[in-house]
Amino acid sequence: MRFQRGQEGSFHSENPILDVAWFPPEFVCVSILARPSYGFILPKKRFVLGCFSASVSEQYIHDNARSPCDSLKGLEDFFVILRTGATEAPKKLPVHFTTTLRCVPHYAIYSDYEEDIGGHHVQNALDEVNPEIIATHSDFEYYRRLQEGGREAFSAQELAQWAAAKNTNGGRDSPGWRLDKWKFLPLAEKALRVRPDAKWYIFIESDTYILWQTLLEWLSHFDPSKPHYVGMQMQIGDVVFAYGGAGFAISNPALKKVVEHRRANLEFYDDFTGAHWAGDCVLGKALADSGVKLQWSFPNFAGDQPSDMDFNTSFGGQEKKPWCYYAASYHHLPPAEYPKFAKFEEKWNQENAFRLRHRDVFRYYVLPRISSQRFEWDNLSDGDQGTIDSFDDCRKTCESQPDCLQFSLTDQSCKTSTSLKLGHQIPEGATEQVKSGWIVERVKGYTERMDETCGHKDWILP
Repeated sequence: MRFQRGQEGSFHSENPILDVAWFPPEFVCVSILARPSYGFILPKKRFVLGCFSASVSEQYIHDNARSPCDSLKGLEDFFVILRTGATEAPKKLPVHFTTTLRCVPHYAIYSDYEEDIGGHHVQNALDEVNPEIIATHSDFEYYRRLQEGGREAFSAQELAQWAAAKNTNGGRDSPGWRLDKWKFLPLAEKALRVRPDAKWYIFIESDTYILWQTLLEWLSHFDPSKPHYVGMQMQIGDVVFAYGGAGFAISNPALKKVVEHRRANLEFYDDFTGAHWAGDCVLGKALADSGVKLQWSFPNFAGDQPSDMDFNTSFGGQEKKPWCYYAASYHHLPPAEYPKFAKFEEKWNQENAFRLRHRDVFRYYVLPRISSQRFEWDNLSDGDQGTIDSFDDCRKTCESQPDCLQFSLTDQSCKTSTSLKLGHQIPEGATEQVKSGWIVERVKGYTERMDETCGHKDWILP
């Protein structure tokens, strides 16, 4: 908002604790809201920093408003590689330019189709793959059509079918997903060529959210001159690898090792990629074969978005439940969620000297949206209670179970859960109607019990 001389009002800069007030007709006063500390907590007080001529007020504000990027010291040592695909890029990429990539000085975006989106260049990740593979392998039929005709090469029916494809134990049944596995090793090569002196290479997807301040502080505990491969652990067969959707970090020496190893064994890894279905697993195998082991890093790197996450999951082991740990990433965020969560994170970092833990995200971002009931909403309850006639009866079933925190009713199928999740809205046109509910009076006890388990859990470290 802009004020003319003679108007009363206030201006809020990017830093929400900075207040600028116009006193008509000629002066502007700047004050800051802060909490003095003398070894104990005192209420916040407002301190007047000074008053200035209104003629210079706007320039003063412009020059002194603190950017959220200012505190990200060391980010210039990162090279960020964002991997996407042609069918999703126009929808998912634009929001990153004002959120995830806003403060990143060095990054590149790679897809299966070269183009410009929102004034940002998207490069082809596959342009250096063996031409014979491109010409003959069935995974590249989609790619060949895409290069020849762009997105217009595909019918609306095909695009809708691929967008609706479900995730399975063998991956997602769409040609763009099957092609994606071929990008990982070429991107390692390209990243090293573009920024050969970067200390860290951060690989993310178009629905990954990185909390940069947290990641910077976390990686400061690692020596970037040593080979490190840091990510959320997954396993296929005998290969343990970093899950691509959660984001992962590779130090410079580690990336050099895998690139050199792949160059010396190019035919083997082309064959291995063609026979596999997950590109992040292919990269993980190549890293392991080159002598770089994965640093298992869940829950600092996380594979769900906040609203779908089980903050008490034992996925990482009983002693590594997410609740207590700092949050460095989330996954599966829809585009509309990015600006909301970015604003939340920015405000937290401005008002607190310590980083967000998963429990903070739950308490202050997820929990305010949980209520007694929500219609056309799936809170991801998964404990099947059989056929129950009504929503109220499903609630009573949950209430009869001492550890039940939430429930849902789909048609007449009742499900309950001992986990606490917000979940998500049911898409328009969905065939199933889902109603969800929470036992809100049990939430406080749940959070208190969770806090008691924390101790001094912060980071997953080598």
